[in-house]
Amino acid sequence: MEPVLELLMALKTAQREVERRFGRLLRPLGVTAVQAEALLIIADGQPVSIADLGARMAADPGHPSRLADRLTAAGWIDRSPSPHDGRRTDLTLTPAGRDLVQRIVAARRPFFDQAAEALAEAGLVDVLPDVRRLLDLVRALPDPE
Repeated sequence: MEPVLELLMALKTAQREVERRFGRLLRPLGVTAVQAEALLIIADGQPVSIADLGARMAADPGHPSRLADRLTAAGWIDRSPSPHDGRRTDLTLTPAGRDLVQRIVAARRPFFDQAAEALAEAGLVDVLPDVRRLLDLVRALPDPE
């Protein structure tokens, strides 16, 4: 296998494994890993537009809107027209959504503490800048059309 492809596949596999474990942690809260990720993004910078949510989640077109529909139906977020841009829909947490975000953060804390310890033991604490550079390099590659 090509080294570049092998590296990208390893990163993708690691991300899926963390998401799978994160999903198991969240099951008792009645929320999926993808829903939790969206709620955390919204909590971090609300109001968040559907487009911004999709960009931060690296989601396929259409997915963020359907995800927002599910989060709204669950009572965790509100959708409203942006007062600054009529084409934009803003997403904000409801009180139930804020409560759920707190429970998500509490549920994942032990897992992330263990993961941080494992990264430190493996000498991988400083790998994030390299991964960000890798992402920048991949984004700079020509897009075959």
